[in-house]
Amino acid sequence: MPELDINTLSEILSNTLLPKVFGSIFLILLLAIVKNLINRIIKKQVKSNRAIYKWQRVNANIIYGLAIVFLAIVWLTGIKSFTTFLGLLTAGLAFALKDIVADSAGYLFILIKQPFTVGDRIEINNIKGDVLQFDWFQITLLEVGNWVDAEQSTGRIVFVPMSKVLSEDIYNYSTGFDWIWNELKILVTLESDWKKAKSIITKAIKKEVETHNGDLEKGLKKAMQRHLIEYKNTDPIIYTKVVDSGVELHVRYLVKPKQRRLSEHNFWEKILDKFEKEEDIELAYPTFRYTK
Repeated sequence: MPELDINTLSEILSNTLLPKVFGSIFLILLLAIVKNLINRIIKKQVKSNRAIYKWQRVNANIIYGLAIVFLAIVWLTGIKSFTTFLGLLTAGLAFALKDIVADSAGYLFILIKQPFTVGDRIEINNIKGDVLQFDWFQITLLEVGNWVDAEQSTGRIVFVPMSKVLSEDIYNYSTGFDWIWNELKILVTLESDWKKAKSIITKAIKKEVETHNGDLEKGLKKAMQRHLIEYKNTDPIIYTKVVDSGVELHVRYLVKPKQRRLSEHNFWEKILDKFEKEEDIELAYPTFRYTK
């Protein structure tokens, strides 16, 4: 094997490697300038922030794809195998456009399977909210919950990449059966007449939900026609449990997702008014007793 002397190495660098390096740097700088110019045009011509984000993302992916193609041409010059070049080119394009492909697949999945639609309350990627709109690239949610109690709106708009519908679980509060089971805990002291308290709670919760019985029956029939959903009992249920601080009464009832907080508010006001009139019923709270 002939030895590689300094002159030969210098000739290889000057004739082969350096032109490709400088050519690559020139291409990257040129494409970066083109990308920034197009982004400026998008900002001037497009009014919606969501649309600006979408088109800038498309622009970036196209520029990255072109960069891979041009760099491949520069560095693979002299390779006679077209199959090798085509394979590397395809891999580069797939990498550059993978987000767009995943988002498009997610959008088609929603159109075909319809796991949710505009107006539904869903949870995806640990984010809960009402669907405002969705397109090829993202789902727009009006966030609920988080630091706000009882799943009311936070006022924030959240954008979830469309590809998440393929990789994350989707929880829909609205489609199929537009009711959820809600639970409240009422704790009375051990000395209280818990049976009377339970009777008062039963009357209060039945009065709270009876105004929705018609809608509940219609919703249940519709859900049973579409899904394998069967509830033998949709009436409110109260479970009794003894805990350290007293007798805990668990109220379980059906409510529309967006009316959960209002129903709790109405129920608690009725219960507090009723308990206030009863001398043998007292709400409990965690207590600690120290003995010497």
